[in-house]
Order: sequence, then C-alpha cells, then structure tokens
Amino acid sequence: MKHTRMLTPLLVLVAVFAFFGCQSQELTSAKVYIQQKDYAKAEFNFLTAMDVEPENPEVPYLLAVEIYANKNSGLADYSKAKKYLDLTVQRDPNYLPENVKQFRIQLYGFTFNTAVNHYNKVIRNESQDRDADLAKAIENFDLAAQLQPEDPKASIQIARIYSELMNNNTKAYEALDKAIKKAPGNGDLKAEKARILAKEDRVEDALDMFDKAFDAAPENMTIGLRYAQFLYEHSLFEKSAEIYNRLIAVEPGNKDLYFNLGMSMLRLGNAEGSKDQFETVVALDPEDTQAIALVGQVYFDLKDYITAEFYFRQLLEIEPENPDYLKRLGVTLTQQGRVEEGLELYNLGRSLEEGK
Repeated sequence: MKHTRMLTPLLVLVAVFAFFGCQSQELTSAKVYIQQKDYAKAEFNFLTAMDVEPENPEVPYLLAVEIYANKNSGLADYSKAKKYLDLTVQRDPNYLPENVKQFRIQLYGFTFNTAVNHYNKVIRNESQDRDADLAKAIENFDLAAQLQPEDPKASIQIARIYSELMNNNTKAYEALDKAIKKAPGNGDLKAEKARILAKEDRVEDALDMFDKAFDAAPENMTIGLRYAQFLYEHSLFEKSAEIYNRLIAVEPGNKDLYFNLGMSMLRLGNAEGSKDQFETVVALDPEDTQAIALVGQVYFDLKDYITAEFYFRQLLEIEPENPDYLKRLGVTLTQQGRVEEGLELYNLGRSLEEGK
C-alpha cells in the first residue's frame, strides 16, 4: 500500500516537470504576455525563445498566429507570419498538421484580400499613391501565391497588373512562368500567358500556349472558349471547329457551342454541316432569332426555298414587324415564283425600314 501511495505523487511531479521543465522561461513569459494582450513583450519573448528552443515548433507557430497574423496585435505582418509558419513546418512537419493547414488557408485569404483592396483603390481611381498601391498589391498577391501555389488566381492577378496597369509584359511573363513552374499542370496560368501573347500579336507563341493550356484542362470551358475564339479570329476555322466539337462533348446542352461550331463550318464552306449546327441551336432554343435567321439563310443559299420560307416565317411569328425578316421572306417567295406575294412583303419591309 505504501508503494502504491507514493506512486501517485511521483506521477504528478513527472507531469508537472513535463509541463514546465520542457518549456523555456521565455516561452512561458510570451504566453503570459499574450493573455495580458501585451503583444510587444510577447513578440520579444517569442523571438528570444526561438534561439533558446531551436527545435520547438510551437515557438514559431505561436509567433505567426498570435503576433504577425493577429490584426489586433499592432504588429501584423503577413510576410513574417508566413516566414514563421514555414519555420514551424521545417522544425516539425507533423506539428498540428490540421491547424497548420487551416492557418495557411486563412493567411492566404488575409493576403489575397489585402492585395485586392490595394488593387481596387487603383482601378476605382481612389488611390492617393498609385505606384505604392500597385506595389503593395503585387507584394501581397505574390505572398498569396506562395501560400497556395496550386491556386492560380493570385499569380494571374500579378500578371494582369503588370500587363494591363503597368504596361510591362516582360514582368507579366516572369510572374506566370514562375507560377507555371510551381504548378505545371495548371491550364489557367497557361491560358493567361496565351492571352497576353495574343495581345502582343505573337500568334504562333499564343497558339502553342493555348494548346498547352487546353491539353492541361480539356474540360475547362473558359479556356476552351478563349482558345476556339482565338482560332476563329485568326481564320483557323478547322482547328476552331475541332475545339468546339470537343467542348460539346463536355457540355452537350450548351447551345452557344453549336452556334459557334456552325459559324466555323460556315467559314469553311461546309453549308450542310453549319445548317445542322444551327438547327440544333433552334431545337434547344426555338426563339433564338439569330440561329433561325442563319439556318434559314443557309437553306436559301442551298436553293431549298421552301425550307427557307419555313424558317423566315418562324422569325416573323416572333417579330412580325421586323423589316429584315419581311424582306428575307419576300425574296424567298419570289424565288419560288410567288412574285406578287413576295414583292408585297418585301415592300412592306422597305417601308417599315424607311419609317424608322
């Protein structure tokens, strides 16, 4: 019994020793000052504890969280917060992994939002010092990009500031290349680089980069549409049609994709193919007047005047006093030999047109 009775106090002493004995006086003092909200003394003691306890991950973690990421400390500095968060992981990669992960995400949000605030001051003409605000925006976006390298938004914003607001595409490319190196599979970064290359009329380079962006993210509709539109604008209609076909496989109910594919086929001289695409648009949206007009015109060009008449009458059911639709139907009827009826509709369209 005596032995048993002596064991419990001994265990208590061991626990007390573990709690206080493994923690320096500097770290203990820092924690007390945090409770007292004396952040300047807490910072001093945390920094001293960094040297006293060179392997303890708790010291840099608390320094990052309680001092440099704390907006109430008067010492907030997100760059230092990241520095000490990184030191935490260096000291012990397994230290409070979920807390570290969540804090990194939170710190990313702080830095990104700070950058956005500086950026918005400039674009809203509210800045008292444009260059300083842009520099702060870039600094904080860069910090955000370091915190979450897999998220392209911050790096893209840096590139746009350089390209759109500072007229420095060289710096924009540097920012994007740096981000692409860290996240080589990210299509958004490559698409942004392609956009800037296209703006400089570096067509071949832009084509190559758009192709890489689309290969990296073949189901990304924004990237695909930018690529296809770029191809269309540069008269690369066959490749444009190929991209639209691939996008349709991703979103088969998207009427705009069929419409744009129809336009590409029309430029290729493929009237039958374009007609099929425009008819699909009409099937998806029976009141899409632009698609109805185009499919009617394709039938007219194919000399199928009866089907063309069907579509032009469909247009007039939607807009009965549209002069263009009246004239189109009038010409279509004259091509069928219904000259009197056709001229009447054509002249009605002319008179409505002149009356505007």
